[in-house]
Amino acid sequence: MFVSCRAFVSLIGVLALAVPASAGAHVRLLPAEAPAGGFTELEVSVPNESPDRATTKVEVRFPPGFGYVLYEPVAGWSVEVKRAKLVKPISVDGQTITDRISRVIWTAQSDGAKIEPDQLQAFPIGLQVPGQPGETLTFKALQTYEGGEVVRWTGAPNSQSPAPQIVVTDGGQGSAAAGDQSAEGDSGNGLAIAALVLAALALLAGGAALIQSLRRTSGETGKPNEGSEMSQVISGTDFITVSTQDYERAARFYGETLGLEFSKRWGEMPAGEFETGNLTIAVMQSDAFGIEFRANNHPIEFHVNDFEAAKAELESRGVEFKGDTLDSGVCHQAFFADPDGNALAIHHRYAAPDAAPSV
Repeated sequence: MFVSCRAFVSLIGVLALAVPASAGAHVRLLPAEAPAGGFTELEVSVPNESPDRATTKVEVRFPPGFGYVLYEPVAGWSVEVKRAKLVKPISVDGQTITDRISRVIWTAQSDGAKIEPDQLQAFPIGLQVPGQPGETLTFKALQTYEGGEVVRWTGAPNSQSPAPQIVVTDGGQGSAAAGDQSAEGDSGNGLAIAALVLAALALLAGGAALIQSLRRTSGETGKPNEGSEMSQVISGTDFITVSTQDYERAARFYGETLGLEFSKRWGEMPAGEFETGNLTIAVMQSDAFGIEFRANNHPIEFHVNDFEAAKAELESRGVEFKGDTLDSGVCHQAFFADPDGNALAIHHRYAAPDAAPSV
């Protein structure tokens, strides 16, 4: 049976009423796919979910591997690009890169530029995509509202605050899509109908996701809820804390010796945050918060791409590793401690994800 475009639009309107507007509204990178090794233009899409406050600042934290980023100026917004030092240089288009893109921060410079309720703002960027076809690159986004509230889009894809992601492709699909869009005549109507079909499917998918979310809340998941009968309320990890007896000493160690990017000081308090690439570490001077200092003897495991190069570089910076390198049969680990005795380690997995350790 033939369905007219008008009828189809009406159908979509009915479906839309069944799905809350905020169900899929979060900071995204569009398009959601990009070819490996190719220069790609993306948009950081930022909707305002607050009913009464404007968005004043947007920060996107990049995963490792990005050597550069270009940005298109957006009227009324300043842009700051932050870089982090690499332990081992990389090559991009024949040039040696000694640091990587860490963060890009957009800040509204006037009231008229802010993202008001029910508004959406796109921030265009251009970059070369690292990784292999099939790999998913996960970013982090922090959205600051008037009054200082920060919404962290850092969670898993099915959480309430999913982190922006792009899937790395081999580039073939992008070429086909571009070819289809250049067609003329009746194919234009076909694309319009196809777009409507995809929109309807997206809404249905959103509805299905909403139903699944409600099922999780009610405990109806199709399998036993191991460990608890309560619904899941945790959607991610904003930061972990490390205790210190001397914040300035600890900050020099994490920032200079380990080379972690410093991202925030906690006002006048002796505490600050450092970025590892996929996790924020908050270093806190315990006595300033009325907490008894206790060193952690369970190590934080820092991922490194080149184990031997990272170990040698840290040793040159004064890090003393304890014992020999541990080879578990699937990964290499080397253990050390910060100036307060908190256990740390560098870690590199060389075996397949499903391989079991031998020790």
